[in-house]
Amino acid sequence: MNTYQFKPLISLLLIFIAAPLLSALLTPWVYQAIQSQSPHVMEWVRACAQTGDHAFWADIADSIFTSPFRRVNDRLVLIFVLVMLIPAYRLSGLHGRADFGVPKQKDWASLFGFGLVVAISSMFLVYLVGLLVGVYCPIEVGDDLVSALLKIIIGMFLIGAIEEILFRGYILTVLRKSLGVAPAILLSSVLFSMVHFLKPENPVITNQWCSGLLLYSNLFTGAGDTFWQEFFTLFCMGTVLATLSYWTRSVYIAIGLHAGWVWVMMLFRLFVENQGRFTWLYGPNEWISNGWIGPMMALTVWAGVLLTREKWIALGRVSSDLTEQ
Repeated sequence: MNTYQFKPLISLLLIFIAAPLLSALLTPWVYQAIQSQSPHVMEWVRACAQTGDHAFWADIADSIFTSPFRRVNDRLVLIFVLVMLIPAYRLSGLHGRADFGVPKQKDWASLFGFGLVVAISSMFLVYLVGLLVGVYCPIEVGDDLVSALLKIIIGMFLIGAIEEILFRGYILTVLRKSLGVAPAILLSSVLFSMVHFLKPENPVITNQWCSGLLLYSNLFTGAGDTFWQEFFTLFCMGTVLATLSYWTRSVYIAIGLHAGWVWVMMLFRLFVENQGRFTWLYGPNEWISNGWIGPMMALTVWAGVLLTREKWIALGRVSSDLTEQ
């Protein structure tokens, strides 16, 4: 057995153990600091709502200073994961931007744009059918539409870039170098799916040094009744994203796909409401991942990817050649 082959796996401990542990220890202090300033900040938020000024920043402040204990921990985990990527990368023995899935490619914008178009088209079609069969109905849009759209656009790019560089860039590369291509694609997709179900309940005691650790005693409490629908949606999407990242030798197309899917789902939540029809297919709310239509859409995209396999592999070779020029 080549022990060096499994060395990169050790670096994953920083992402999946060290980062959550540090965030759990820091969360009580950060949460108490936020609570101490919340009355003053929320007074400013209410004043902005009355005058209509600074709507975007007021929404951001409202989101931060009304965050429950668990949400504070979630954000700290993300920060520590991003910080830990640097030492984890060095510990893994990987080299260069390419091992993060972001090589210098002249056609990176084309890959990103193509993924964005495919994602928006596929997801939009699902919602359009839902509108036609009465699953959704239009609702009145609020006065802060511009602010909401701006947050959605920022969110889609941040979510797409961060999650793809982490899962299809770093984690997929580490697993592929240690375990092989197929196990890496499957395992990274399982991890990607399970991370979305880490929804523990808020602890009763939030002002003790160990309060953050209590979150990890009931990690999957908030998984919900649509666990399998969501799991298979995320897993199928994860395998599509991982496979395309491997074939094209970068995460640019995966970022486009991910950002596009998130954008359409968040956008439709502003304009439509679920009427409770065909819940087995579309789920009980506006997130299609909560119904079986989610895996069906992902599998349809997956079928299209497999049918055009040679083109993606050839595109990866061309992108590689452009990188070397």
